[in-house]
Amino acid sequence: MKQSYLSNSLSIGSHSKEIPYLSDGIARTDGQMNYGFKNLIAHPELLEAIPELNGDRALKSLVHLLNFGGAPFFTTGCFSQEISEEGSYRRSGYIEFAWNNQTCVRDAIHYFSLFFHFEQFLHINQFDRKVKFQWSLEQTHFLDLDLLGFCCAISIETDACTSSDLAYEIWQVSLSALETFLNSVPSQSTPVIY
Repeated sequence: MKQSYLSNSLSIGSHSKEIPYLSDGIARTDGQMNYGFKNLIAHPELLEAIPELNGDRALKSLVHLLNFGGAPFFTTGCFSQEISEEGSYRRSGYIEFAWNNQTCVRDAIHYFSLFFHFEQFLHINQFDRKVKFQWSLEQTHFLDLDLLGFCCAISIETDACTSSDLAYEIWQVSLSALETFLNSVPSQSTPVIY
């Protein structure tokens, strides 16, 4: 899908999921494997063992921030890939995360607030890269606490570029903007999940 402008949108998924989830050994629709949930809060050493982060410094930096950088979240999944079509290149992937807060994670309004403030952040900072951010909320059962709530996946897709390097540069700048925004979200005082 090609676009020629910045897009930031939000949808609510019709499916539900469970966290933690195991690797199912089945390739996803994009051909990549599902390697299962990694609890990086409890096991920070697993960061280096996440195959989806191999070769993607920008995504690894964002995952690091969400789990260890003081942001009030934890990651539940991630992925990135380069797509080459007819002499053009783009980068596509996602970061999936949840509030590490037993109160915030239960109410989707806290994710709506993040989306709204990220839209303002893009406007205030005159972010002008040709990229699409698609936020998707999904009902989630956090099994470790038997807690019903929500998680959020943000899919990011760059516009078609003339080179692989340019596509990655736009990807990196886009993830850096998301990282800067999420790092500005204040921590909450209620009990954490992990």
